[in-house]
Amino acid sequence: AHHQNKTTMEAVRYHGPNEALTFETVPIPTEADLSPDEVIVRVEASALCHTELHFADGTLNLGVKPLTLGHEAVGVITAVGSDIPPSRIGQRVINYYYVGCANCRWCNRGDEQLCPNLKAEHGFISDGGLAGYIRTPSRNAVVIPDALEFVDAAPIGCGVTTAVHSAKLGRVDSAQDECALVYGCNGVGFGLVQLLKNVYGIKNVGVVARSEAKLKMAIELGADFAIDGTDSSSVAAAVR
Repeated sequence: AHHQNKTTMEAVRYHGPNEALTFETVPIPTEADLSPDEVIVRVEASALCHTELHFADGTLNLGVKPLTLGHEAVGVITAVGSDIPPSRIGQRVINYYYVGCANCRWCNRGDEQLCPNLKAEHGFISDGGLAGYIRTPSRNAVVIPDALEFVDAAPIGCGVTTAVHSAKLGRVDSAQDECALVYGCNGVGFGLVQLLKNVYGIKNVGVVARSEAKLKMAIELGADFAIDGTDSSSVAAAVR
């Protein structure tokens, strides 16, 4: 969404379960709003996650409203807090949407997503990136390569990082694993295919999906074989 003038912008707003999402005009964050460790990012692209649909239909209700949705946002830093070097202005960044307490055992081990005392969670309990600008801690504004287009970078904020997390949970081992299977191919699955082939170097990566278009896309992204999962009873035999 683009701002309408110097002080306001359009944002996608949530007003509670089973309430229609709305476009609303809201104030643009200003330098006066910033804590010393925060920055303002002008949003250049913001991806949609199925989470937004869960908010809209009432499946997910965290009790915070009204709220600007969106947790997959990328853009350019336009202002910085007093503790942040001005050299950050102009950097192309992706927003990491969890802001943990930094004190609990989960934060201390790098699992901010499990923090019981989150300071913010953009697009969930605090204003997110389906807007013209977003205010976020400087440490959450992660620099992206110049060669990466904003529209391509936005899904990294949730879908691709979820793929990274699942590969770690699955204990993928580049040295020992020769084959990996991605069951269910969508935003996360496509990220997993590329991760398994290009980062982990897995020799044989397969996918299972019910959509012919998704199976074709998985092959284009590097999968070595694809299995139609429409009839789930035949999948195990096909994998073998």
